[in-house]
Amino acid sequence: MKNITEKMNLILADLHILGTKAQNYHWNIKGERFFEIHAKTEGYYDHLQEVYDALAERILQLGGRPLVTLKQILEVGRISEDASTDFNAKYVVENILKDFDFLRTEFKALSQMSEGDTTTVAFADEQVAFLDKETWMLRSFLGQGL
Repeated sequence: MKNITEKMNLILADLHILGTKAQNYHWNIKGERFFEIHAKTEGYYDHLQEVYDALAERILQLGGRPLVTLKQILEVGRISEDASTDFNAKYVVENILKDFDFLRTEFKALSQMSEGDTTTVAFADEQVAFLDKETWMLRSFLGQGL
């Protein structure tokens, strides 16, 4: 279980960083498609917070301890922060897409390594399904194929 909760803590850190990044994009989006991106990023940071909370609770259920300080989160998180405060729609979508692709890979790996733990597998697979749909929509927004 230790390897699984360690993996979960890595994902937990990434979710926290991405949630903060999505709020930054939400507050600082400018230009064309402002309303669309402003609303979408709000939905993302709300969703990421729900997943973050559920993942932390699952870590506890498995006997682990979720990361609790920003220092811990920034030390192990693999998603980079974005300190800029001036974003256009294309930039925001490209960056969220990159981070969602990364998270999808991480949740898929969590699902595979959790074989036999049906609750964790179901949770991870639910996140993969969400990220599959969102990355498809983000690629469509950018005019990209799969």
